[in-house]
Formats: sequence, structure tokens, C-alpha cells
Amino acid sequence: MLCAALLSVGMPMRTAAEIDWLPTSEQWAEQRALYQKASAELDSGAGKRYRDMRAKLTDYPLEIDLDFSIKLGQLHDMTAEEARLFMASAQGTPLAGRFLVAYLRHKAQDRRWQSFLGVLDDVPEMPELQCYYYRAKLATDDREQAFQGAAALWDVGFSQDDACDPLFDRWIASQGLKDALIWSRALKAFDTKNGHLIRYVKRFASVPLRRDLDELAAVYRRPSRVEGDHHQSSARHADILVAGVVRLAQLSPARAYQTFRSVREDGSFDETHLRTVTSAIVRHSLFAERSPAPPEWVDAQVAALRDDDLTVIWLRNAIGNSDWEAVQTGLEWLSSDLRSQDRWRYWSARSLDSLGGSDTQPLWERLATERSFHGFLAADRLAKTYELNAALSTTPLPAFAAPVRLGVGRAQELMALGDWRQAKEQWRHTLNQMPRAERARLGEIALQRGWPDLATDAANAGASWDRLDLRFPRSYWQTFQSVAEDLRVDPYELLSVARRESGLYSRARSKVGARGLMQLMPATARSVANDRKEVYGGASSLYDPATNIALGATYYADLLSRFEGNRVKALAAYNAGPSRVMRWAEKDMAVDQWVDSIPFGETREYVQAVLAYLVIYRTRAEQPVSLLTTAEREGLY
Repeated sequence: MLCAALLSVGMPMRTAAEIDWLPTSEQWAEQRALYQKASAELDSGAGKRYRDMRAKLTDYPLEIDLDFSIKLGQLHDMTAEEARLFMASAQGTPLAGRFLVAYLRHKAQDRRWQSFLGVLDDVPEMPELQCYYYRAKLATDDREQAFQGAAALWDVGFSQDDACDPLFDRWIASQGLKDALIWSRALKAFDTKNGHLIRYVKRFASVPLRRDLDELAAVYRRPSRVEGDHHQSSARHADILVAGVVRLAQLSPARAYQTFRSVREDGSFDETHLRTVTSAIVRHSLFAERSPAPPEWVDAQVAALRDDDLTVIWLRNAIGNSDWEAVQTGLEWLSSDLRSQDRWRYWSARSLDSLGGSDTQPLWERLATERSFHGFLAADRLAKTYELNAALSTTPLPAFAAPVRLGVGRAQELMALGDWRQAKEQWRHTLNQMPRAERARLGEIALQRGWPDLATDAANAGASWDRLDLRFPRSYWQTFQSVAEDLRVDPYELLSVARRESGLYSRARSKVGARGLMQLMPATARSVANDRKEVYGGASSLYDPATNIALGATYYADLLSRFEGNRVKALAAYNAGPSRVMRWAEKDMAVDQWVDSIPFGETREYVQAVLAYLVIYRTRAEQPVSLLTTAEREGLY
């Protein structure tokens, strides 16, 4: 449960009794135990003992899980109407969608196409099920829709699910494949770096198209072939040149630029071709340390293209090089929406100050009222108090619909059973089924029940950015305080890192394998544990908040020591690794320039977010805070 310190910060908490439709976890203890017995009984069959237990579980949120297990065993003889009835009873849970997938797969494998179509009101989203859907249409004499679907599924840059093969076979046997469609798929395969697929589609091509596919495959293997291109102009030849030059730009923007100059007068090039090639050469030139296209040409293309992504990269380079006139020029190339963001308002004022001669005080005054990294930088510049612009809800909780109440109850019970993954899935499913304006209200329930990560999820899902009570709870606070005291670091710093890393979800796991609150990689955790002369408990131990916080905080404290107490560099190193930070910090630039020109977008946003979160946490706790220390602000990077 939440500690008293958390409950003292933010909105007044409602008591559990006020949520009259949601019993507490303790109040459901008896039914939970009965549910576990019934679930175990299912392993030996749904006999009388199971049915007696199931009958006593009316109005318990996980009773639907038992029914789900039973229904999965009845798929063979289940009608579409029966399936629809069960899915209606499971409305509000991910089980409804999971059951639909199981039912559709089962009926497709049994070739019971009428039953398959009987539970659908539209085309499924999963490509595998789409293949089955169009096979069902074909089997029920809707050839036109079936073959239209087959064409759309076939024209992709990757291999489709095996379930599509019978559909494709019938479609191709009936209509054949036109060269235009074959060429379209080959180009998509080139873009997705799927050389095997380019060779595969050749079997369906006409003799003239095969020659072009051979050339496309050759350029795929060796993009430099386009440098000496002397083929006769044609639409497909233009496609090959575009694909090759774009690929060459990844290797050498300068060579791609020279090739582009020699072939751009090809009469078969259209405006889309020209923009695609130009954008690719410009993008890779802006990142290239060696062999970029001529800077004057790159600048002119960025100005002409008016592409926000390219302009932002160009502006970051200008900021890093202290080219303030270029910054002013580049800001005019941004869309109005992007130019109005705090980041670019900051650099507008900052560059004008550096150029001199402009009254920027009104710009700084307005920016200093914003709750953001750049707003806080502006407040520091004016020696003003940070403004959080927080919002609180003063109205009673709404009468949530039955599916929402079921979802919340199910999430609570799954957590009580230790099934954090399914609980998180249920919570997010419930949020996604609600109107956006109501989502933050579920966060109030989550905060009251001691589910800090779910409160944050609710605020984020509802875009309720001003609900700081939901977005920034002080969870695991006693542990953060204790560890911080031992390591002599700020507990709010550690909490801010965890908030950014995991959203305060102790069971979080990233795609690359980082785990827990502070998102530690197992190898890093093992190394830190060894340094602490502790026994490393393995990757699973990183889901324990106390273990994760201790090891993550120690690693962060080590980085602080390595970078002489500079939190900006230590945070960048926590995200991207210390060796990269050492390479990046070689230009002797001011801290604001350095942070906004960090090459990795994820790291750039990470540093800004954690420092801003620290201001929010300490300000809400009525603790003194400064976005940057004097040494961080005055140092060179």
C-alpha cells in the first residue's frame, strides 16, 4: 500500500468505502480462495465439485476466467451465436478478444466458414485472421471481395502468414499476377531489406520484368551500381535509380549526391522520386561525420523541403555549433505547431539574445510559466519560481459502466494473485475502452488503492498532463530514502529516474531485457552486486523493488562519481552508457546546447525528462530545488 508520505502529497484521498462497487482485496479474500480451488479443479475436469464451486462465485471478477477456460474446451461444437454470447459476457476484459481469436482459428482449421463469418462484423485486424477471412469469403462465393483482399495482403514487403497460401494460390490461379503488382511488391521488399522476396516474386514475372527484377536485386546487393548507370529511361528504371541512390545515401551521402546529380534529369523521374531521393541524401548528410553532400546544397534542400524532421536535425546541428543566425533561419522552416513548442520557443529567445539587439524579456516571461525542461530553464534565467500548473479533480467519481467496473475488479484480483502481467493488460484494456476524458478518473482509484503505475497509466492514457497527483506519486518512498541516505544521493533523483525508466511499474521489462523499477540490465546488475560484495540473485531478483532500487541507485551513484557530480552527464550515461557520453562531451558548449544536441533522441529526451521530474517531485513536496546546479549550469560540455 502507499505510504503516508504519498498520501500527504496531492489530492485529498477518498476512503475505500466511497467506491461502493469495488470491494477491497481483503473483502474478496474468501472468494479468491474459492476461485483458486475451482481453477485447480478444472485440471481434472469440470465435474460436480467444480460446478458447485463455480455457482458460489457469482459477481466475483475472475469468474469470467473460469468460463473462458471452459469455453475454450467447447470450441469444436460451439455455434457463432454461442460464441457471441460468451464474448458479450466477457466485455470489458481482454478475454473477449482472446476468445474471438481462438474461435476464429478453430473454425478456420475445421473449414467451418459460415461459423467463422458468423462472429464477425468487419474484417479482423490480424493478418493471419484476414487471410482466413478472405478464404471464408471465397468459400461462400464472394470471389470479388476475397480476391481484392488477397491482392492487398500479397502486396507487402515481407512474407505473409502461411494461412494466406491457399488464398494466394486460388487468386493467382484464377487471375494471374500483373507485372505492376509484382513490381510494387519488389520495391516494398527492397525498402524492407528483404532481398529473398525480390527473388521470390521473379517467378511470377514476364520476361521483360524479370530483367528489371534482376537489376533491382543487383542494386540491392551493390547499390554503387547506380553510379555508372546507363540504362534506357523508363518508369521501372527510375524506380531502380531511386531505390539505389537512397540505399547508397546510407553508405556515402556524398556519392549518392554525385549520382543524383548525374541522373536527376532522367525524364522518367517525377516529383515524388525527386523528393524521396533528396530527403534521403539530406537526412544522412546531416548525421554523417564523413562524406556528406555539400553543406550549401543540404541547407538549400532543408529550406525547400519544409520537412519538420529534417529541419529539427538541421537545427540541432546549428545549436551545437552556436550558429545563432542559422537557428533563427531554421525556426522559420518549422511548422507552426512545432514552432510553438517550449523547446523551440526557448531556442528562439536564446538565439536572439546571443545575436543581440532584440527585446526578448516577454518571450522569457511567457516561457517561464510552462511546466517543462525548457520552461524551467527560462524560470532559472529570470530567477523565478517554477510553475507546475497542476490540476486536481473536485467532483465525485462517475458511475462507471459495468464493463469498466468489471475491468477494474479483475485487475485488482489479478494483482492479488501476483499475476502482474495480466493485471497490467487488463488495466490498459479498460482504459482503452473508455472515453479519453474519463480515463484519469480511474487513476484516482488506482492511487487510492496503492497502484502507482496504474495511476500514471490512467493519466497518460487520458492525456491528463496536469494531473500531477496521478503522474508523479511517491511510491516505494521509504526504500528510496533509505538507499539514498546510504549512498548520499537525493532520493527524489532516484525516484525521478525510476519514474522515467519504468513508470514506477516494478515488473517492467524492456525489449532489450532491462528489468524493474530502474530498468537494470542483468549484466549491469551482476557487476554492481559484485562491487557491493553481494550475492546476485539473478535476473528475476530485479523485479523486487528493494533489490532493484539498491542496485540501480548504486550504479547511478557510481556514474555521478565518474562525472564529478554532474547529473546531466550521469543521466545521459545511465541511458546511453558512459563511453558515449565521453565521446559526446568534447565540444566545449553550454549545458543547454549540449543537452539539446545529444545525438540519441531517446537520451536527449531522457535527460530533460528526469531533470524536469525532479523539479516536479521536489516542488510538490515543498523541498528546495534547482533544475541545474551552479557547476552544471556554468560548466562546458
